[in-house]
Amino acid sequence: MNSRRLARLMDIICDIKAHPRRNPDEMCERLQISRRQFYKDRDELLAMGFGFHYSRGRGGFVLDKELTFNVNGLSLAELFALILAVRELTRLSDYSLAMGALSGLRTLVGQLPSAVRPWFTEAVDGVVVADGFGCDPQALSDLEEAITGEWPVVLVVDQGQSEDRLNVEPKQIYLREGSLFLEASGDKLGESGLVALSRVHRVIATPIFKNRGR
Repeated sequence: MNSRRLARLMDIICDIKAHPRRNPDEMCERLQISRRQFYKDRDELLAMGFGFHYSRGRGGFVLDKELTFNVNGLSLAELFALILAVRELTRLSDYSLAMGALSGLRTLVGQLPSAVRPWFTEAVDGVVVADGFGCDPQALSDLEEAITGEWPVVLVVDQGQSEDRLNVEPKQIYLREGSLFLEASGDKLGESGLVALSRVHRVIATPIFKNRGR
């Protein structure tokens, strides 16, 4: 799920709570989507625990249910807001701050009911990591682990029409204007070079582990 759709789903929730007297046509016009898309979004929200329907008798939308989580009463709308807020942190140049927020968000998602946990895990990976950082979620996770463990890896890097493989020793990750870069040494990088994580498709662990403290 991309950040645009996630924002729209949260917008629907907030709008129904704040302006329940709107009808489906008015809602679609405000969101600039078709009625078919609106009902697809409604079904998506229902699957996540937020149910509503339009009542002609009441002249507006009626909230049927809203899933709350056993995380200090966190609601669906609040969790959506947190995901989007963490997404905005990727625009800053403080990698530790952004990763700290991402880690906290993953902890919250890990406490969700099993029925919706995979959906929100995918949303966090897609909205924060893929859309926000512009890199593969698994590649980022693997590089974080390699940096902590201080072992070399093989990077499968996009070269336009082909792929290249670099044997490197990752050192640290930088966040610059919303894009992540890996500082590493090794093939074609010398003692120190930068690789844009947006070009890294896969990270392969090597059988050689190295402890830099020795």
